[in-house]
Amino acid sequence: MQFWTSTVAAPTRSAAFAKQAEAEGWDGMLVVDSQNLSGDPYVCLGQAATASERLGLATSVTNPVTRHPAVTASSALTLQRLSGDRMVLGIGRGDSALAHLGRAPARLAQVYQRSTGA
Repeated sequence: MQFWTSTVAAPTRSAAFAKQAEAEGWDGMLVVDSQNLSGDPYVCLGQAATASERLGLATSVTNPVTRHPAVTASSALTLQRLSGDRMVLGIGRGDSALAHLGRAPARLAQVYQRSTGA
């Protein structure tokens, strides 16, 4: 069993948050991906990656509607390399991210199709 903590994407605090989470013994940190509510999670996870050594790093959660799957894959791969394979990609329906754009969350079939191309 693992225990993760979460935070909003705050570029001025991400490195310090990661250091503190690691010092407190958390297994990982999740960074919310909801534009209009916080900053960019991939930038913040990159900062966290360079500020920590063992802390797992994840999006909570990104979605394939507001973020094109190819761009998301590139960001995740970059973080995977930067962090030494500590990146976990959380993908979901995009509830708050889409609500702030006046759109309904993606249906599960849409998430699957856009994420896998199937």
